[in-house]
Amino acid sequence: MGQELFEKLQSMLGQESGPYQANDVVNPAMTRHWCEAMQDGNPLYTDEAYAKNSKFGGVIAPPQMAQTYCLPALWPPDDQEPNILGQLSKMMDDAGYAGVVATTTSHEYFAPMRPGDHISYGLKFMTASEEKKTSLGTGFFLTVEYSYTNQNGELVCKQPFTIFKFKI
Repeated sequence: MGQELFEKLQSMLGQESGPYQANDVVNPAMTRHWCEAMQDGNPLYTDEAYAKNSKFGGVIAPPQMAQTYCLPALWPPDDQEPNILGQLSKMMDDAGYAGVVATTTSHEYFAPMRPGDHISYGLKFMTASEEKKTSLGTGFFLTVEYSYTNQNGELVCKQPFTIFKFKI
């Protein structure tokens, strides 16, 4: 079964989903909440007078917030078709690999997010490992890449994200 599943995963590499529009525009209130929670006092994020004299010419949002703006609403539930990561997770669950743990993520930033920006994202299925045995169990490492863009189509951030789906 492991080899068949690996071959199915390999056939799906490169599949994409999206773009999906963030529920909220980039805004000072969410930036302030983020800065408070993270105890991040960078004046580029909250002090317009300071930020106006920076290379950005005004306040920007913390770049790490790209994913925050794009998190789906928890309520009410939507009936949107699952993205590629959701499709992969269901396929793995159905094959008996119901355990999941996030293993790796990183961010690469390209353009600042400014108040009023409308962020959207897409996902692309990048890699699937052969079946591996780990201390958590036997399973597969799956990597998708999130690409975040603003309303002008400018790339804001790329975020590869790897999960391990395993038998429990």
